[in-house]
Amino acid sequence: MANGQPLVQGGSNVCSAPTALAAVTITGNNRQTFSAYASPDGTGVFGTALPIGPGLWGGNDTGVFGSATTTGVFGQADGGVLDLGGGQLLVSAGVAGVTTNGGAGVQGRSDGGFGVLGQDATGVGVQGGSTAGTGVAGRSANGIGVAGESTNSIGVAGNGQTAQGVFGTSVSSAGTVGLSTTGTGVRGRSTSGIGAIGESTNSMGVYGSGRTQAGVRGDSNTAQGVVGMSGSGFGVEGWSENGPAGVVGFSATRVGVRGGSTSGYGVVAASQTGIALLAAQTANVGGSSAAIVAMAETGVGAAAWSDSGVALYAKSTTNLAARFDGDVQVNGAFQVVGGTKAAVVPHKDGSHRQLYCVESPESWFEDFGEARLGSNGRVTVKLDADFASLIRAGEYQVFLTPYAPVQLYVAKRTRASFEIRTVSAAAGLEKASCGWRIVGRRKDVRAPRLAKVEIAPAPKRPKTSELRGELQGGRPGKVKTEVLEPVRLLTPAVPRPREMRADLPAAPTEG
Repeated sequence: MANGQPLVQGGSNVCSAPTALAAVTITGNNRQTFSAYASPDGTGVFGTALPIGPGLWGGNDTGVFGSATTTGVFGQADGGVLDLGGGQLLVSAGVAGVTTNGGAGVQGRSDGGFGVLGQDATGVGVQGGSTAGTGVAGRSANGIGVAGESTNSIGVAGNGQTAQGVFGTSVSSAGTVGLSTTGTGVRGRSTSGIGAIGESTNSMGVYGSGRTQAGVRGDSNTAQGVVGMSGSGFGVEGWSENGPAGVVGFSATRVGVRGGSTSGYGVVAASQTGIALLAAQTANVGGSSAAIVAMAETGVGAAAWSDSGVALYAKSTTNLAARFDGDVQVNGAFQVVGGTKAAVVPHKDGSHRQLYCVESPESWFEDFGEARLGSNGRVTVKLDADFASLIRAGEYQVFLTPYAPVQLYVAKRTRASFEIRTVSAAAGLEKASCGWRIVGRRKDVRAPRLAKVEIAPAPKRPKTSELRGELQGGRPGKVKTEVLEPVRLLTPAVPRPREMRADLPAAPTEG
């Protein structure tokens, strides 16, 4: 065939100048204007053009151009795999596009419909391969750039050996969108890597929204369901406008919520007008279980502060409000409202008995002792120096108890001692013994006499129904998982670029 002659059907057609098709009359249902066939390792129709203009539909820069009311270019393959030898397999394809210089193998454009539409009953609808460029590129002004549809399998499958399998970008909208009526909109799966990654420079990396279900949920059989990490912000933040809780943690047999820190706070709770931390053991059961348990190996197990209110409040309706197994130290005033102060000591009958304290309208310290009169019917008792340093030594009181029929009185009181004398020294009674009790006001504090005390109201106790509704919660149900068919790694459906290059005529040079 030469330039200007009709194309030869079933043969080799090579030309370097415009060549028209032979005018033939075609009847029947399959009305192709021209059909071309080749040997199993050849090409039925091949078109090439020099990229001399920016337009896609120009007559000088399009290799093969088809225009029709229904199908402009139609490619059909019977399927199957051809063994080309040397480990090379060729999968048949209806339409194949290939590029070796960074261009697009197949490009489709549509103003209102599909740019490229590929359909196949059991195989691949559209497949594009490229050495360094884009395998398949779809572009549309108002419609879908690339659309994949399947009745029973995957609509669009992307495989990447070292890069992303599917990558979507957008200037002002979503890079990738997945929609599903009853299944999963977007799902990522990986054998040893990360199933799905979301990244953003100035906005959220991953955003999930659910109308009636959870916005974002993570499940794991042996590791964490959801892990949040941040360099300088919050690792995980939960927020709810009108719901029961910003963050809810649930565990059937272990810890519902756990917080840990190396040098900071493990858990921080804050509220402007309500309760900062509410813990409840709501089940009506006995035993040693507690709503809050605090433990520390070397530091304080539990600490409470308040600037203007009660730092720690405890109340029990039928049992002890608080119990301390160990020594208790109070740095400040100790008040008992509506009760007594007592010491509980073991009794010889095996029980424990309660001994009450003697109360006083002022703060007093007292000391006790015993003395024996001398031959002159008098004795000087020295105050214990440690005791004297704790009281107002210039105004203490002394109470005497004689252990013989003799009258005694305190003749002298100093800051270091006091003197006891008999009224009359009867024969044989001048060496009688007596007991003494000294009472002095506390030196380090000034306690007003019978000071008035205002009792602060007790905090409002949450209702049991509220505790069960907000704290106990319900266990999340299992997510219905979809069975994902393994994505097949497809053998390139076109001959390799170097193999096709061997059959191509040299491109004409520009004159």
